[in-house]
Amino acid sequence: MRVVLFSMNDFGKHAFEALVGAVDLVALFTVRERGKHYMDVTDFSALAAKHKVPLHKIESVNDPDVAERVRALKPDYCMTIGWKQIVKDHMLAIPRVGWIGGHPAWLLLKGERSDPSVLSAPGNEPLQYAIRGGYRKTGMTLFWVKSKIDAGEVFARGEVEMDVDHETSATLVQKIGKVTGDLLRANMKSLLAGSPPRLQQELEHTQPYMKPLHADDNRIDPAAPAEATYRLIRSCIYPYPNAFIELHGQRIYVEQARMEKGVFTEMKVRVGGTPWGV
Repeated sequence: MRVVLFSMNDFGKHAFEALVGAVDLVALFTVRERGKHYMDVTDFSALAAKHKVPLHKIESVNDPDVAERVRALKPDYCMTIGWKQIVKDHMLAIPRVGWIGGHPAWLLLKGERSDPSVLSAPGNEPLQYAIRGGYRKTGMTLFWVKSKIDAGEVFARGEVEMDVDHETSATLVQKIGKVTGDLLRANMKSLLAGSPPRLQQELEHTQPYMKPLHADDNRIDPAAPAEATYRLIRSCIYPYPNAFIELHGQRIYVEQARMEKGVFTEMKVRVGGTPWGV
């Protein structure tokens, strides 16, 4: 079973490790650099070299030369796991069985209703919304990619428990990444058979769509409650752009923080530089 994986972040590392050796992982595509992407990108060079998987660094999944390269690989599946670009129809038509994507939230099956303690919304930056919203659970949903964002049939999903008091985007990336790898391993038999699940998704009674976030959206409001500020800071730990406050025209970024009983007990800051600190 021939698989082409597209990824920009550590979700892809966990997916890669689940796939390599179990399927014929014929290529890994990633982006050349962060560019306009909100989250910093993972360097897959060492991992790809270790397992002798060809690594392609590209600008866009939808470029004509990328389509040519993928078509030549004759994949049974393509997967975008930890990917920030919309896959267009001409790419979706290439894999023989289909294209599987990953959305790091608990998307609903037809007839289910959302639980206010579990993030189940479609859209952008679900890790950050999960922390900022004070959710107790989130998840990873693997689904069949369609032209409409996060709207395809569900292949597999898994819940992730959150430390509602201290979870950070950095720790949540790894938690969700592990679940991603576990889901692929648990469903490997159906993948290899070419008949994996396609469960209808609930598209009407969902939580509100999560709008895109930008580095400038991570500004700390001095008038906000301390708990809200702490959630903002925790949602903006690298590889996400850090939360910041401006003082006399200079941005002061918060790289780490700790709050106990409503009082900040630790805080690591950086004056100036990039929002990512790298």
